[in-house]
Amino acid sequence: MFHVKQSEILAPDSCLLCGNKSLTTHLRLRDYFLTREEFTICRCEACEYMFTWPQPEPKHLQYYYNSPDYISHSINTNDLLSKIYHLVRNHTLRCKVKLIKRYSKGNRLLDIGCATGEFLNRCRLQGFDARGIEPNENARKAGQQKYNLTIDPVSAIKDFEDSSFDLITMWHVLEHVENLHERMRDVFRLLKPQGTLILALPNPESDDARYYGKFWAAWDTPRHLSHFNQKSVNRLAEIHGMKISQIHPMLYDSYYISLLSEKYMKGKYNYLSALLRGFLSNMKAGMGRNDYSSLIYIIKKPA
Repeated sequence: MFHVKQSEILAPDSCLLCGNKSLTTHLRLRDYFLTREEFTICRCEACEYMFTWPQPEPKHLQYYYNSPDYISHSINTNDLLSKIYHLVRNHTLRCKVKLIKRYSKGNRLLDIGCATGEFLNRCRLQGFDARGIEPNENARKAGQQKYNLTIDPVSAIKDFEDSSFDLITMWHVLEHVENLHERMRDVFRLLKPQGTLILALPNPESDDARYYGKFWAAWDTPRHLSHFNQKSVNRLAEIHGMKISQIHPMLYDSYYISLLSEKYMKGKYNYLSALLRGFLSNMKAGMGRNDYSSLIYIIKKPA
């Protein structure tokens, strides 16, 4: 069933990030993961922000996540892809905790979009006063039951006091958020002065994105509503009174995204091709503009 805003099929006449009216069609593609519905990626010529159009009604977004194959909401490890995902995730969780220790000046942490709570639990075990936000009820309950975590629905963000957190993390979450500026205003309000926002986002200027084109799995329309490169993330931070201080690669993402993209392009998982493409993407990013398949942005709130 088609759950987009049928009355708003035509794209808006200005950028959803910066308001500029110079919009172009970057790509037309399908929801290769679930529904096969068609979508357009619109691009702002000024800030280079891109967005999916048309976008589902908020009340219908949940339907695009209702699949046992949506791994970030699942604790299933029965099939090979899930086993690979969870094996790599265990390593990346250790890397993430090490990273936040490096940049946080305190231990009050909010993880927005915490899914089933694995990162949140690791942080708590490392001494962080950590709580999470998760819109998906099943994922939220799984994290609460498995780890006894404090995980709230999205509506709870409005109830938190100003300057409540030293650190806010959003690991591959902001691209899913409909009210982009509202969420960033919430983040700014909740961070303490000199607090840190950590954003992990897919990068559509990576080599694997260019190679797979419309089949690149990290487009993930319509679950991904926004698509950011380094310039548009910098513009987003500026609009909300913050500044990027560092950018780090997520080296494993190129392999996982390439594996999914292989299936979308060729109809089956091709592990050797995905390994090669992931390796080439990382190698070219290391030799060029740091355009890895996914990037971690360290963003600071001023004093």
